[in-house]
Amino acid sequence: MLMIRSIALYLDRTYVKQTPNVRSLWDMGLQLFRKHLSLAPEVDHKTVTGLLRMIESERLGEAVDRTLINHLLQMFTALGIYSGSFEKPFLECTSEFYAAEGTKYMQQYDVPDYLKHVETRLHEEHERCLLYLGDLTRKPLIATVERQLLERHIHAILDKGFMMLMDGHRIEDLQRMYSLFSRVNSLEPLRQAVSSYIRRTGQGIVMDEEKDKDMVPSLLEFKASLDSIWEESFSKNEGFCNHIRDAFEHLINIRQNQPAELIAKFLDEKLRAGNKGTSEEELEGTLDKVLVLFRFIQLKTECGSQFTNKLEGMFKDIELSKEINESFKQSSQARTKLPSGIEMSVHVLTTG
Repeated sequence: MLMIRSIALYLDRTYVKQTPNVRSLWDMGLQLFRKHLSLAPEVDHKTVTGLLRMIESERLGEAVDRTLINHLLQMFTALGIYSGSFEKPFLECTSEFYAAEGTKYMQQYDVPDYLKHVETRLHEEHERCLLYLGDLTRKPLIATVERQLLERHIHAILDKGFMMLMDGHRIEDLQRMYSLFSRVNSLEPLRQAVSSYIRRTGQGIVMDEEKDKDMVPSLLEFKASLDSIWEESFSKNEGFCNHIRDAFEHLINIRQNQPAELIAKFLDEKLRAGNKGTSEEELEGTLDKVLVLFRFIQLKTECGSQFTNKLEGMFKDIELSKEINESFKQSSQARTKLPSGIEMSVHVLTTG
């Protein structure tokens, strides 16, 4: 057709333009080609089947003639039969292929490797669209892959590997899980899994009476780990922040007022020791983190007002101590009587 058109180019440009109701050689040729293809459905069927086999071979890692696929699909588009003859069976085959692969790989792979595989497949299909598929095919194609490799296995993925990733503090793998789940609007099951994980793991810390002396440091470490996962893996998503807070509040209050008393003792020890062996900044940081734990305690009802008043009094003393230190540093006394180059920091615990 291209050859005939180039030979008869002058005719096409002059006679056709000047004569009404006469189609160009190219349009007439396409119409004839389409007509004869429709009269030979076995040719259409063989071509589509061949294309689908080539694409499946490529998905299985074999090298194929991409230029041939590209030219054939361009021809289908020019004939106006791309959508009906090719796209529909192509998406059906894609769905079957990834349904089988998803089931097989979920059994064979651990969760981090499976998620990496899903990421790779999504990238490959995106590349395929750029190389030889039509633009309009991209959206339904990617949706098909996401449905068969991700949506169908959301709960299986969480059941099989979520706790292991959290326990191992696998930031990158959790970030991959978060970004893939968000593609298929499945962040809610992930939030629920985070909440269950905190309750289950936290209960082991709070309910083990033999380890009471380590409870507060363990809770601080656990909270710090969750905070870094929230920031780095879950993109500081507000919904996750709320679930983490609610789950933490639940576990801090499952053992009546014991955690509250241990937090008070821990604070008291830290303040009495002052910054022996630690810098001022480290001590400040620890106190701030303990304050966060303290806020999770359902105060007056759980512990009795007398106890919480004392604890709240301690926090006020800490604040007051900071203020006294600041005003002392600004005073003329400090400037004139303290030798230069000497840092001075005092903890004022009570008026006494």
